[in-house]
Amino acid sequence: MIRIVCPHCHTPLSSAELEQVTINGQLNLVCPECSAVLVSEQQEGPEGHSIEEHYADDLAAHA
Repeated sequence: MIRIVCPHCHTPLSSAELEQVTINGQLNLVCPECSAVLVSEQQEGPEGHSIEEHYADDLAAHA
């Protein structure tokens, strides 16, 4: 399991602990402790993959 540390509040988090929020048409992963946006991407994009696709295994295992 990959763990990251929020650069704002320094809370250690796994990808499953991050909250997903849509702001102005962008999908964001935010810290559940301090609500800081950690990752942001366009919701509908022709290139690359979405946050859900990137963390599909982690999210399915913790659902």
